[in-house]
Amino acid sequence: MAGKGPAPRPAGPDIESIIANATLRETTVPLCMAGHLQGEYEDLERQLTAAATFVGDSLAGSPTTTIAVRMEELRAEMAEHLVEYRFRALVPQAWSDLLAAHPGDAGRLFDPDTFGPAAVAACAVAPVMTVEQYQRLDKKLTAGQQEALFDAVWKLNTSVVQAVPFSLLASATAASLTAGK
Repeated sequence: MAGKGPAPRPAGPDIESIIANATLRETTVPLCMAGHLQGEYEDLERQLTAAATFVGDSLAGSPTTTIAVRMEELRAEMAEHLVEYRFRALVPQAWSDLLAAHPGDAGRLFDPDTFGPAAVAACAVAPVMTVEQYQRLDKKLTAGQQEALFDAVWKLNTSVVQAVPFSLLASATAASLTAGK
């Protein structure tokens, strides 16, 4: 069978369809905005761990039940104060321009004091916010919460995305639902 090349590849979608349907990557960051509740929950968690180590054969009269019930109440309260921040990646030129507008010094890629707030505000989809609004919000967040928002924005704009994500947990869960059918 001389002279035969590889089989022709089937035609895929046309580029105009791809362009028309393409969207920029998005992500969400859920944060509980009631820090005092988080602190109370963590205190109770420590108390529950300590109380559980001294529980005998019965939970009757043990403080663990009271502590556990209060922890569940707190979880419900915290859920009421949960805000999901949604971010969308910028087009590469806009991201590059944003970096250029906040140059770093001493070998840094950007100025950490100005770039973080600008990047978070620029990528915020819901709630939409200005840099000034983010700077006010920033004063109500812990360093970890600030980092969670900035990291989400950074990853949206700089990380390589897996073509088709895979979750072992989702796959196993879905398989268990169809196993009995």
